Amino acid sequence: MSAVRTRVEAMPPGQARTEAEAWISWAATTVNRLDPLNAPPRLPDIPEPRAADQKPFLGHWSPYGP
Repeated sequence: MSAVRTRVEAMPPGQARTEAEAWISWAATTVNRLDPLNAPPRLPDIPEPRAADQKPFLGHWSPYGP
């Protein structure tokens, strides 16, 4: 992005420069929004398993007790 900014700053004032500056602003905003490293990493919240969640793995056993 810095190379593009440098190039646009060297352009003469006018519509092309204004459009290029608007594009740079849009691109920088989009990059910041999409970059996963802009926020600190964290683990997702995992809910405690419910009896109904365990039922498919217990076969003929009951998830509610013996």
